[in-house]
Amino acid sequence: MKKIADAGLLIAFLDRRDEYHRWASSVFENESPPFYTAEPILAEVSAVLESADEVLQMVEVGDLVLGLNLGDEVSAVRALVQKYKDRKMDLGDACCVRLAEMLSGSIVYTVDERDFRVYRKNGRQPVPCIFPD
Repeated sequence: MKKIADAGLLIAFLDRRDEYHRWASSVFENESPPFYTAEPILAEVSAVLESADEVLQMVEVGDLVLGLNLGDEVSAVRALVQKYKDRKMDLGDACCVRLAEMLSGSIVYTVDERDFRVYRKNGRQPVPCIFPD
């Protein structure tokens, strides 16, 4: 199974004050790397944490793998953003859904249950997700 890391998981893991920190820490303790992600997700994490160092270190050591080339996937990602324009799907969420389409048998780790319960991959298939307890 391939694991996909949404921004919420990474933010919670790297910010000890985050309400989901314990959950995110348990994910990284119990699941072996790598986690797949995309550059827009790293940018979101860096902006929220006001630092890129820790998340870039995770890429450097192989805990995170950039599994989506936005240049190659822009049409598919844009189609998702357009499909969910009423929910104001952000770029990071669109990248996670696209990764779920590309990586067979994958699962998204996210704190964003409200949106990811609605999103669909490959048309009508629910996006498999793990949410905080």
